Amino acid sequence: MAKISTYPLSTPVVGSDKWIGTDAQAATKNFSASAVSVFINEYNKIESQSLRYKYKDMEAGDVRLAGTITFDDLNTGTVPFSSLTQFKLSKQQINNAVDVSTYYTNPLLQSTVLISKCSDPSTFGLFEWDAAVQDGTETNFWNIDVTYATGYGSLEDSKDYFISLLTYKGDPATTYIHPQNVASATWTITHNLNSYPSVTVTDSANTPYAVGFGSVTYNSANQLTIVFSAAFAGKAFLN
Repeated sequence: MAKISTYPLSTPVVGSDKWIGTDAQAATKNFSASAVSVFINEYNKIESQSLRYKYKDMEAGDVRLAGTITFDDLNTGTVPFSSLTQFKLSKQQINNAVDVSTYYTNPLLQSTVLISKCSDPSTFGLFEWDAAVQDGTETNFWNIDVTYATGYGSLEDSKDYFISLLTYKGDPATTYIHPQNVASATWTITHNLNSYPSVTVTDSANTPYAVGFGSVTYNSANQLTIVFSAAFAGKAFLN
């Protein structure tokens, strides 16, 4: 066999290129460039500022898996970014045991976030990250509320997506946005600001309510209740 240095270089490298090596069981194997690139990407072997998850369309009997984006509803199928307002997010990335959930509240909370398809960055959604609350039953998952700004494409079952911080909007310890998605005349808001913030309210069409919109009761430094004369959905902005 000739010296390795005498063989020509393969340029450019293509997916079907191979090299010989030893696997974890000490067996001699061929390794393709494509297989190695899949391993590096899908198993988070490259340090990145983007978080990687797989969208899974849940069906009856399915178990919610680590590293996934899912919904409470079953059989959601392909979900356009433009219709995305709420989803469940694993506290871990795909194929990575590290808990990254603190990132969901700081710096992502209230910031502008990009969700993009790993294999095609032209498929993306741009969102305001409105709320991140740990699920009370499935504690390995967080309930995320977002507001769509712009984008193209959808979440597709079993495809991988990056979640990236695009624009940091400030210290989440001083402000809080409460999404009231179910119409109610009483909104109880746990904000964890350790203060008694001022409150501004909008309805589901983002129309501001005037001063005197409702009665605000500060239950504690971390919770308040607003009582209105009629039930409606919308948002409360606390600062």
